[in-house]
Amino acid sequence: MQKYTIIHAPLMSFFSRSFYHDVGLRWIGTGLAYLLLLLTICSIPALIKMQLSISDFISNKAPAIIYQIPSIKIVNGEASTDISQSYQIIDPDSKKIIAIVDTTGNTISLQGTDARMLLTKTDLIFKRNDVETRTFNLKEVENFSIDLKKIVIWLDMFRKYAAIFLFPFIVIGSFIYRTLQLLIYGAIGLFFAERCKTKLPYKTLLRLSAMAVTPSIIVGTALEIAGIKFPLLGLIFFMATMIYLFMAVKAASNPE
Repeated sequence: MQKYTIIHAPLMSFFSRSFYHDVGLRWIGTGLAYLLLLLTICSIPALIKMQLSISDFISNKAPAIIYQIPSIKIVNGEASTDISQSYQIIDPDSKKIIAIVDTTGNTISLQGTDARMLLTKTDLIFKRNDVETRTFNLKEVENFSIDLKKIVIWLDMFRKYAAIFLFPFIVIGSFIYRTLQLLIYGAIGLFFAERCKTKLPYKTLLRLSAMAVTPSIIVGTALEIAGIKFPLLGLIFFMATMIYLFMAVKAASNPE
């Protein structure tokens, strides 16, 4: 008969061999449902922190930038504006150029500038990093306009609903990442089972891996909330998870 439930996992995964024994021999499933629930709960504090940062940026720093953005119209794939060109949008803190608007054809690339974005008559050019620049042709845009009023409305909506919008993406992204981890840890668990002179189904090893990675997820969430960073933290978490996984496999290898 199952002795523990997922309610016990966040605490007992830190220290209890009895818990890992119960998970290995009496629980069913792969542990993925539990992992999704854990990641959903642990994502909430980080999301709140992100929401506060976004709100602070939009309220205090964004106005100095957005009030520089001119009114722009795109009709049948061609952009136009009523400002003098080439027009530069400048970061008020660093004094560096953020973006350039030039529909006259005088500026056709970001080369030789600090700008990350360039709008020409027919293209939107975006510099992702020092080695990658992407160009989006405007030919598919039939009718689009942007001005200060629209930007303020959009930013205000994003400030209010950013957390709701981003939450599923953050949870799904972290779940995919952790699921890939579990698949690898399950394979490592096969090696640990061999060392413990036992045979455990791969599904059981996935379940044990989900419990073994729990302490790292919880501690990682706590450190992120506190804003504490350590060098080689990923390696430390990996080693800790391997210790817990070995302890879990060893506990599950004993039928008593």
